[in-house]
Amino acid sequence: MKRVAGRISGGLVLVLATAVVVVMVERSAGGAALGLLGAVLGLLAALAGLQVGMLAGASAFGARVHRVVVGVGGLVREWRSPRRSVVLRAIPVLLSLSVGPGRPPVRLRLWLCGLCSALLGLAVVVVLWLVAGGPLGRGAAIGATATFLHALVPRRSAASTSTGWQLVGLPRLPPHEVAELTAASLADDASSAVNAGDLETAARIVERMEREFAGLRSTTMTRVTVLEAQGRYAQALAAVLELASDHGQSERDMAFTCAGLGSIGALAVEAGEAPADVVLPIAREAVTDAERLGFPTFKLQGTLAVLALIDGDAARAVHLARGAVAVTDHALSRADDLATLARALMAAGDNASARDALAQAEAIAPWWPRVAATRSRLQVT
Repeated sequence: MKRVAGRISGGLVLVLATAVVVVMVERSAGGAALGLLGAVLGLLAALAGLQVGMLAGASAFGARVHRVVVGVGGLVREWRSPRRSVVLRAIPVLLSLSVGPGRPPVRLRLWLCGLCSALLGLAVVVVLWLVAGGPLGRGAAIGATATFLHALVPRRSAASTSTGWQLVGLPRLPPHEVAELTAASLADDASSAVNAGDLETAARIVERMEREFAGLRSTTMTRVTVLEAQGRYAQALAAVLELASDHGQSERDMAFTCAGLGSIGALAVEAGEAPADVVLPIAREAVTDAERLGFPTFKLQGTLAVLALIDGDAARAVHLARGAVAVTDHALSRADDLATLARALMAAGDNASARDALAQAEAIAPWWPRVAATRSRLQVT
């Protein structure tokens, strides 16, 4: 938990330092209040500039944009294709992106994306200082400056990667991590095929990766993704267990590995493909380790819902599955979480609501193994 606490403390230090500066600049109570409001607006403006710069860089230099999420809160609408999804949420105050390397040269493309992000973020800061007038404007400029400087600090974790890391960390990557980035280009192609339900193409891409990038974690995780999409949980579990035994991984990579182990372990037990007394303790410990290593807790709700369902705690499973559905920005993950919700509602005796949840899952991916299996169970019921 030390890494998580340190990261939270860093954010709190940034907020407190910004507030102190605003209060020192604006000596009156009314001016300080306006300045603090301006700081929040400046923070949002700088974040938007950084993200729009990243998006512009990806478009200009051929990186792959997987997801664009506008806003926070409840899902309003989603536009998706196998390669990309655009998600609109209830409160459109933030913009977030998921960007992959695209075709080679992958490192250069991502570095150029980081450069565009930094340049547009800097432009926002400069403009706000040029137009700063009165407490609100000065506060906005201070907030934007603090946010921009914070973004330039090199940080890479399971939760996020900073613009500063793209500028400083990418050029220093060791050869094996550069190979991982190169393999990620093919992994993106396999992911697009899975999103389209074209599992034959996805399997062929995995075979190519195993020839060209044998032994890389990108290859293993892509194989796991395809095996899960095929409903072959025991084989996926074996692959993740092998990956988890590699203690040379970075904490960031291990966080992702543990999250995957927790999820696949729970699904293998649920499907009857793995012994519960052996695998469930491993899955639970993996979830705990993933959180300790900085994996976002809200992204673990789907796995925790399956574990609660296995334990027979239908009420908790319903609560966790609803939380997972609400926050995920990945369509297939949402379909899987909706299948979990439908199963939990069935266990709670609410088959009508279960059918509603399943209908939402089928609108996304009726072929997904847990969605199709849940439909069979509801038809029997």
